Amino acid sequence: MIPLPYYASTLNQMRGHKIPQSDINFSSEVYYYIWRSLYQRFVSKFDLGVPDHWDKDIYTFTILAMGFVGVFDTNKYASSIEDRFGIIPAPATLSGIGVQMQPTKIRTANPYFTMPESEVIYEGAGLIKITGDYRGILDIVDFYAERLALLVASIDQSIINSKYAYIVGANSEAGAATLKAIFDARNSGKPLIVFDKDKLKKKDAIDKTSPLTNEEPFNFIDLDVGRNYITDKLIQDYRSIMNQFDTEIGIANIQYEKKERLVTNEIESNNVESVARFNYFLDHLQLSIEKTIEVFPELSGSLYAKATVYDTGQTGAKEAKGGDSDVIEANGSRTSRLRNIFKR
Repeated sequence: MIPLPYYASTLNQMRGHKIPQSDINFSSEVYYYIWRSLYQRFVSKFDLGVPDHWDKDIYTFTILAMGFVGVFDTNKYASSIEDRFGIIPAPATLSGIGVQMQPTKIRTANPYFTMPESEVIYEGAGLIKITGDYRGILDIVDFYAERLALLVASIDQSIINSKYAYIVGANSEAGAATLKAIFDARNSGKPLIVFDKDKLKKKDAIDKTSPLTNEEPFNFIDLDVGRNYITDKLIQDYRSIMNQFDTEIGIANIQYEKKERLVTNEIESNNVESVARFNYFLDHLQLSIEKTIEVFPELSGSLYAKATVYDTGQTGAKEAKGGDSDVIEANGSRTSRLRNIFKR
């Protein structure tokens, strides 16, 4: 899992220790492209409301990466008016053991203010968490980014292989040089390539100090590209893995790879599966936000969590704050609704 701060130079070091070097057979650039894409896709599922003076990006990343974020009233620790930043979120450490083995205290380190001692959770400071084990959830992004990066490498190799229908062998250095020139010309887009086969035969005969024969200058092995073409299957596998990722993060999807007809029960089953884990994340956000608002009532109304349910119709993704809601609300009431988004 990528740690905070996410812009630090330790990213490559962390990644290098996470994946055995002998197993890396994909481009780091491709991996991070996919990782960022999946992360942004994951974040789009959440709608986290924050006060205007909070940095929403850092707040969101801290919760997803670390699993929780502390909420502190910095005015309590300020030594001057300039050091007062109000109530803000901050990466924190937990300590203490409660009667149910839960952490009881929280503390943060910040160059702009100093906490004299740890605060009691939900008494002197707030705590917003997304899981019950106080761990981040970006391992989901890691898991699928690695597999998709491997698949992209396979797709690229398959596309390259499909461009060459033969393996060609040369009988001499002259033949090899001619082959290289032919492939260079072919890859440059030339529609017609001409070479002197008889001249190559004569050159081969001279090089071998043997009489001129009818031996061909090149040997061909037909790879039967049409029968061995798998790029379309790899692309389908890519889409299938993306569907699995969507299911993990709560985005409903259709099992398009199924060859037979989809029935209503199968679609509904997939819908339920797609929200099962996400509801777990959302419920912890809801409860911890409510408890934090009890500590800091001034955050009520501006601090909330909800998630958009994507609509496959012309209306697109909807974001409702009341009435006939198409979202899972998390501000005061932690009830969730699952609408059959495929029904029209």
